[in-house]
Amino acid sequence: MQILQIGKVLWSYDYEIAALTLIDEAGALFSLTPPPHHREGEIILTPTNLVIDGYNYLNIPLNKLEQVYLGFDDVYKRSLVRNNGLFCQPLRLRYKQGDDTAVVYLIVDLRFFGTKNQLWFDTLKQLLAD
Repeated sequence: MQILQIGKVLWSYDYEIAALTLIDEAGALFSLTPPPHHREGEIILTPTNLVIDGYNYLNIPLNKLEQVYLGFDDVYKRSLVRNNGLFCQPLRLRYKQGDDTAVVYLIVDLRFFGTKNQLWFDTLKQLLAD
C-alpha cells in the first residue's frame, strides 16, 4: 500500500458537531482546548482511500467522495474555534456510504498556530481531479 500522506487527526461526524451546546461553544473560546471533536487517531491517505485509525476506524474510498471543503459552515461554525478560526479551519468530507451520505469534519496535525488541513485539502482536490 502506497502512503501519500500521514498525520494525526481530530474528527467528528456532522450530527455530533450539530449537537454541541452553547456551553461547549463558550468553552472552546476561553480555554486552551483543541477545536471540537469526538474522536482522534491517525489519518492515512493512499491513492485510493482515506483511512482513519484509532479507537474508531473509518475507511473512505476516494471514489465515494462527493465533496471536499475547507472552511466553516452552518454546522461547524467559526464561533466553535479559538480566535474565530484564524489559525484553524475544519476540513469537511461528504461521501457516499451505501445509500446514504455521511459528513465528517477533520482537523489534521493541529499545532498551536494552525493545522495541515490546507495541505490535505489541496492533495485531495488534486487526487480527485486526476
